[in-house]
Amino acid sequence: MIFKILSGLIAVALLTKASIALATRRRFYAIRQRQYASECRPPQVVVSAVVVLILCSLAWYATIFHYRPHGWIVTVFFTLLSWGSINHLLRWKKHRQRMLKVVASPKVWIIDCFLLVLGSGFAALASFVYKS
Repeated sequence: MIFKILSGLIAVALLTKASIALATRRRFYAIRQRQYASECRPPQVVVSAVVVLILCSLAWYATIFHYRPHGWIVTVFFTLLSWGSINHLLRWKKHRQRMLKVVASPKVWIIDCFLLVLGSGFAALASFVYKS
């Protein structure tokens, strides 16, 4: 049940982010550009890193104590996302410059399309693989 919930959370987060970004691309990425232009870390970055670390801990707990076949997919995803979040926090100055280039690119919509596919994959995991 834990993997189904975690997979569903990933799916909702990815599908929501990608849908909003694709629907309101100019506005969404203008906000992101302002965020990455800031020298100091925005509170959203710190809060999201803490949330991801908590969910990663829950995924590892589920992997160790409530093992399910294919549960490793969710655990690996959260582990990589946690590593990225910590890296994002610790190397903010360097990372924000790289991300500023990414969000200013006219081809950033390709990333959002990839996130839609990835979110759909996690939705399928939650629905078909992690059945109760």
